[in-house]
Formats: sequence, structure tokens, C-alpha cells
Amino acid sequence: LHLLSRRQRQMCIRDSSKGRKSVGQYTVKVTLKGSYYSGSKTLTFKILPKKTSLSSVKGSKKALNVKWKKQSTQTNGYQLQYSKNSNFKNAKTTTVTKNKTTSKKISQLSSKKKYYVRIRTYKNVKINGKNTKLYSSWSGKKSVKTK
Repeated sequence: LHLLSRRQRQMCIRDSSKGRKSVGQYTVKVTLKGSYYSGSKTLTFKILPKKTSLSSVKGSKKALNVKWKKQSTQTNGYQLQYSKNSNFKNAKTTTVTKNKTTSKKISQLSSKKKYYVRIRTYKNVKINGKNTKLYSSWSGKKSVKTK
């Protein structure tokens, strides 16, 4: 405390958030009190599920076999996205509803074409009384050619 300036010592910050670790949306009220500062601000933040990564993507005849690392803590399932375009324009999305599943075969694709694949996790949560899916960030993309 002695390393702080006089102005900083007079400012006291009170935070009402306590150990938020579960996936969801939270509201926190920050209160500032001191001789130079006063007031409060309410902020909303989201804790997103942990992301996963692709372990292998193999091409077969007009299909892709995708495998990923299991992420069963605080997730409900996975969302796979695949496209012929590297920046995923006109991409198709498929959902895996069980978080214990670690592979999926995507069929009915064009033969001898290059496809890009990525994956993310999701968790079903209630926000303001409505069921909502919170998604992690996308994994890195992997490319593969169908046979």
C-alpha cells in the first residue's frame, strides 16, 4: 500500500463478483469510492466454454473423417464447419450433440476437392430466462482432399 500514490490510496474499488468459473453470463457491479472518485458501473461478461482442437482430418471417397480432442468439462457438444473456401464462405455446419463423441464422418461431398475443416464447443445455458448456446472460439483450420 505504501508504493501507491496518495491519490490511488484514497480510491477504493469494491467488486461484487465472487469466483465465477462456470460457463454463462454474469453481471458485476463495480463501486468506486474515494475523495477523487465516486460512482458505480454495472458490467456484463460471459464465460465461454473451453475450446478443442482437431487431431486428424482424413479424406475418403466423397467424404471426410474428422477426429478431435475430447472436451467434456462444461460443454454439451461440438459444432463442425467445413468449406471449399479457406475463409469459410458458404460453409456448411453440422452439430454433434454429445460431448463424449470425438469423431464424425461427413459424406456427400465432391470428389477430388480440397476441403477446410474447423471445430468449436458449445454449452447450453439460460440467459435472462431463455435457453441459449454459448460457443467457444473456433479451432485452427485443417485442410484435406477427398478421393
